[in-house]
Amino acid sequence: MFIEKNQLICPVSKSEKFEELFRIKSFPIYMGVVDKDHKSEFEDLVFNICIETGTVQVFPRIPLEKLYFKSHGSGKIGKIWSDHHKEFHSIIEKYLIGTVVEIGGGHNSIHSLPLNFNNNFKVYSFDPNGKLTNDDNLKVVNKFFSEDAMNAEGIDIVDLFIHSHLLEHIYEPLDFLNLINKYLKNDGMHIFSLPNMKKMIDKGFANAMNFEHPFYLEETLVDHLLRISGFRTVKKLYFKSEHSIMYITQKCEKQKFNLDNNYSKNKTFFNNLISNWRKDVGKINDIIKNYNGEIFLFGAHIFSQNLIFLGLNESKIKSILDNDPDKQGDYLYGTKIIVQSPMVLERIENPLVILRTGAYNDEIKENILKINPNCQFI
Repeated sequence: MFIEKNQLICPVSKSEKFEELFRIKSFPIYMGVVDKDHKSEFEDLVFNICIETGTVQVFPRIPLEKLYFKSHGSGKIGKIWSDHHKEFHSIIEKYLIGTVVEIGGGHNSIHSLPLNFNNNFKVYSFDPNGKLTNDDNLKVVNKFFSEDAMNAEGIDIVDLFIHSHLLEHIYEPLDFLNLINKYLKNDGMHIFSLPNMKKMIDKGFANAMNFEHPFYLEETLVDHLLRISGFRTVKKLYFKSEHSIMYITQKCEKQKFNLDNNYSKNKTFFNNLISNWRKDVGKINDIIKNYNGEIFLFGAHIFSQNLIFLGLNESKIKSILDNDPDKQGDYLYGTKIIVQSPMVLERIENPLVILRTGAYNDEIKENILKINPNCQFI
């Protein structure tokens, strides 16, 4: 599944003709938290565009053992993620029959479904960090999904494949989809969810593309990859306007399609992205320069790293706030800024919170105002 080919190549045309769009120098390679003494590593975060097709990638890649050296809790906290998981699970339930393979369940694993496992189906969940279970109808396989891993489990034919917020992490998305197609029975189902990247990037969300999400998997490209790997889209469901697209697909004959060249359109799109990011950081710095009160940054994740490594004046930041108790007390990777619970705002007079958490802004703001109604936001 996670094949590391240190090669910049278009996933559709196999073209190697790329040009650099922009780079953020010396960016932290991991988007979670570590202890104070951890030695962080940095690489340039470089966005590249294929001249022949307009596909966009972050390259070079980070070695996987460094990129995923521990979990950073994505998809674990908050009502939006909880609602996403419930909706995704409700779709899956209608198709549970026979042999089911879940790939990279994480915090959205089928383990958490309130299902009555029976002899109508058996689930194999491929997740290197998955928690083992005693349920006879659910086997957790602590391996990455691969042909070798499937063969080792004796799985020949699959009725249903599922994965959620995984495709955007895959280094070879077409190979990944082809492998699913190989094991899926004729007319078998393939259901997945992934970020709505075009909407996210249009809004300037920093969690759309990064070292972990190296491809600009906008909707038309995903549709194209599905067709040429042998899937027809039965239905798409849009979760929130700027969060996820859920695909219900079915195995079919592989089709040949030519992808339109979106070079000019995507080049303008991403040039606007970096320009707006830099303007935003400048605006924030102007506001916090003379602010009379304590200043906080929300999110021990890529959102905060993006601001800091584009030039946010971190000397003005008292701490980073995050709702995940597993992050509190540690430090945002690549910085010396401690992570605290938002509850620290409770007794602070006139606090200011820098909030750039994409689709989660409204939910976070609402919760913070319950803690301190006098909190101000940028």
